[in-house]
Amino acid sequence: MDRSSADWRAEGDAYYDARRWNEAGLAYERALALEPGPAHAWYRLGNVREEQGRDAEAAACFERALALDPAHAQAWNNLGGARQRSGDLEAAVQAYRKSIAAEPSLSQPYLNLGRLHGTRGEHALAAECFAQGLERHPGDPTFEHLVAATRGRSTARAPVGYVTALFDDVASQFERHLVRDLGYQVPEALAALVRPKLEALRAKRRGDAPRARVIDLGCGTGLVGVALAGMDAEIVGADLSPRMLQIAAGRGAYARLEHGDLAEVLARIAGGSAHAVLAADVFIYVGDLEAVFAAVARVLAPGGLFAFSVEGLQAGTYRLLPTGRYAQSPAYLRALAERCGLEELRLERSRIRRESRGYAEGWLALFARPSPT
Repeated sequence: MDRSSADWRAEGDAYYDARRWNEAGLAYERALALEPGPAHAWYRLGNVREEQGRDAEAAACFERALALDPAHAQAWNNLGGARQRSGDLEAAVQAYRKSIAAEPSLSQPYLNLGRLHGTRGEHALAAECFAQGLERHPGDPTFEHLVAATRGRSTARAPVGYVTALFDDVASQFERHLVRDLGYQVPEALAALVRPKLEALRAKRRGDAPRARVIDLGCGTGLVGVALAGMDAEIVGADLSPRMLQIAAGRGAYARLEHGDLAEVLARIAGGSAHAVLAADVFIYVGDLEAVFAAVARVLAPGGLFAFSVEGLQAGTYRLLPTGRYAQSPAYLRALAERCGLEELRLERSRIRRESRGYAEGWLALFARPSPT
């Protein structure tokens, strides 16, 4: 019996909900070959292509959806995302604005347009977008955080809901954007700082002795785990984003993955059991690092290493930047380390990632729990 377009769309929807993108894409293709009219099917096929990293095809699908339904706000928003990733920023701005005009209650285009303005240094325009979003969605933690950032109000840390939603939303495009577009190499740089220690521990290991334990805070999609491949270490990854953890699980680099906040995860780890703790671009979402430093100092074994990156602040302690990220000063990091009994091994300036017309400047740090003399 021949299957109808509706049958194929229903199958596509089932695969789509299960995040089985290849099967969903094939089903939508078959549905649209039989009946090219439903805008929602083109919209969903565009989302599938986006998940597959096929942005040009995604944009074409969203355009087909909009030709059929010019008031499809989500298609306008997602077309903006595809255009932004391709580098056509003006087209992205127009698409986000059309999304807002079509459905002013939709939160995502306010966020996307505000963030786009922020990456171009247009912080007043970004602030306006976030304020409009907060007006539409009172109490939303993402808009509250970004409004505080763009209005110059510092806070101790980003809301958990903000960080989780941010990385769940970008998980499928995270590495492609961060590594390819922004030249991000912090995981490799931090891995290089701890590798000599791990190699020495591996060389001393005999028989069934436990492997070196490494904690990867804010592991994301697992870039630190990949950078430490071959170290014969037990790597424990932790992150707030379930979608990031799903991708990291597919790496095969982690002995265990933990879902939770930094302090929660560190509290579950036995004291003195970790030979290295790494945090690649994690503290840009945490301003006040006192509790984190204390927790890391507790879990480190004597001689254990703490390697991390921060965005740089010249003076003071920490500050929430207009980008919604935090920066810390070297003086602040050194004061925390001294209070927690950690010694400084290295603190050097580094370009963290490309940003706007230049680079986000910061610090790569390496501290250690002293060994008994």
